[in-house]
Amino acid sequence: MEDAVGDAWRRITAWLGVHAPDTAAQVQGPGDPSLIDAVERDVGVPLPADLRAWWRLADGFQPGVLQALIPWIHVPLPIAVARDERRQLVELSARVGWPDSDGYDAGSFSNRYQPAFLPISTDHCGQVLFVDLRPGPLRGSVSEWDHEEGFLKPHDWTGVTDMLTDIADALELGQPAMVAYAERLRAAGFASDPRAWAAITETGELEWNGR
Repeated sequence: MEDAVGDAWRRITAWLGVHAPDTAAQVQGPGDPSLIDAVERDVGVPLPADLRAWWRLADGFQPGVLQALIPWIHVPLPIAVARDERRQLVELSARVGWPDSDGYDAGSFSNRYQPAFLPISTDHCGQVLFVDLRPGPLRGSVSEWDHEEGFLKPHDWTGVTDMLTDIADALELGQPAMVAYAERLRAAGFASDPRAWAAITETGELEWNGR
């Protein structure tokens, strides 16, 4: 698994270095292992091996950066920011009294931001991508939390490895990302098409577009 994460991440950063140098410049160096361990203690359950592997390679993007890496406009969070974001969302959920979810396995929808949701990116518009650390076959899957609607759509990727590989393939091969997610949405009755194609802005930034 770690090899797969490392391979996908090298493909992504190599492509960015050639085609989107401004976005490549936002990638931070390896994460602090002690901080990763601290996040695990906060959550109270082991982190997936692929998330640990990714964070050991890169500590997100520079703080405050608006450039996206993950479709559509998600920016990888530094580990310390992800830790704080989780704490704030859990506290907000408890404070406003959002109703709890009927489902407690990974992948089951939830109106409440669960303590086992670990954010890994933000779109700076109120949505975060989170790794679902609840038990079950979809443990480790990556889904989007909406600050108004909660988690009410199928998971975006089956895990961090799936997410990074999907992005790497889309960048290198010119194919759309999120094809499997589009199929899950259709099966669940959603009409939206989330497929995203990589493009480069005039300033050398990666962006994701539909067709």
